[in-house]
Amino acid sequence: MYNLLIKFVINNVYCFFFHYSMNLVDKYILRQLFSNFILILILIISIFCLAKSVQLIELMVGRGLPFSIFLKLILFSLPQIVPVLLPVIVSLSIFFVFSRMQNDKELIILQSSSFALVDIFKPTLIFSIIMAIISSYFTLYQSPKSNEGFKVLLYTLKNDYSSTLLQEGTFNTFGKDFTIFVKERKKDGLHNVFIHDTRDEDRSSTLIAKKGRLVSTSDSTKIFLEDGSQHFQSKDKKLSVLYFDQYLLDINQNDNNNLLNRWKSPSERTLSELRNPNLKNRDDFNNQQAFRAELTLRHSMPLNVIGFSALVLFLLLSFHFERKENIFRTITIFSSIIALQIISIISSNLSIKFQNMESLNFFPFAFCLISLSFFINRLKKL
Repeated sequence: MYNLLIKFVINNVYCFFFHYSMNLVDKYILRQLFSNFILILILIISIFCLAKSVQLIELMVGRGLPFSIFLKLILFSLPQIVPVLLPVIVSLSIFFVFSRMQNDKELIILQSSSFALVDIFKPTLIFSIIMAIISSYFTLYQSPKSNEGFKVLLYTLKNDYSSTLLQEGTFNTFGKDFTIFVKERKKDGLHNVFIHDTRDEDRSSTLIAKKGRLVSTSDSTKIFLEDGSQHFQSKDKKLSVLYFDQYLLDINQNDNNNLLNRWKSPSERTLSELRNPNLKNRDDFNNQQAFRAELTLRHSMPLNVIGFSALVLFLLLSFHFERKENIFRTITIFSSIIALQIISIISSNLSIKFQNMESLNFFPFAFCLISLSFFINRLKKL
């Protein structure tokens, strides 16, 4: 359905606006909007990557992971934030473009040329519709894939790079059952290894070995220990010691804890998985409201792009022209954008918390439409 809608927009709306009714002013405004959008998008993504790299830098440098893994983690994170930030970025682009046009008296020139409000709103509407289509692609298809890919990559790190995740002189936790301490890591393997195994809650054990090395296969990770002992403590606090020359320990978690077979969160699921959860699964049954809220959220976020941009434009044009820079206007616009984003976040959280309230995700868009009615009467012309 969405593919047909996109084709309709491209074949009809695009052709109408660009080939039949686009004038020089429309093209000029659109060019300015896209230029500002790209600059703001690059700036915000750069800030996000910088903040994310602070969290991942220890994983890459301190534990010896290659840069390609660090880059993949960043790339998998980006599609998750793009739909959330697009309404804000589009609104800022509109604010910067039309503020500059007001300061440079370009809007006054358009007013003297009898440009109506709809003539100014048309290129902004085209711009916001294009951004809404991009947002739809991310919310409906790309974001779930990136969320799932991020979790799968973490599973790959846990298995394929287990040897690099073992730091010297610190207690390393593998899952919930193993705590591993390695005094030294050398080319010939691990030296002075300490492993605490709590898989059996009634009979936990501790292994101590002089040497060891990791053996990784496609489906498991094992530690081969040499010249060591295994210590057991029973319920009555009696200690038993077993000495060994060689010991092979499988540190993989059981199938129920396998990350690939884990319960998938709503943000990782496709549209069909959200519409048709497995009600025989207790986790799916208990999270039906979260599934419905996620489904409506993915459809409402593209609408927020159009609603936010329209409200910001009408609010900006409602201010009278002044020769000096109007600080109050700037503060008002920025506060409005932040308030709209806060309303969107609160609506999303409430739609998950309360039963049958998933339609709250459409409240920010409805709020923008209602607010527009207060400005339309004042803005028949520039």
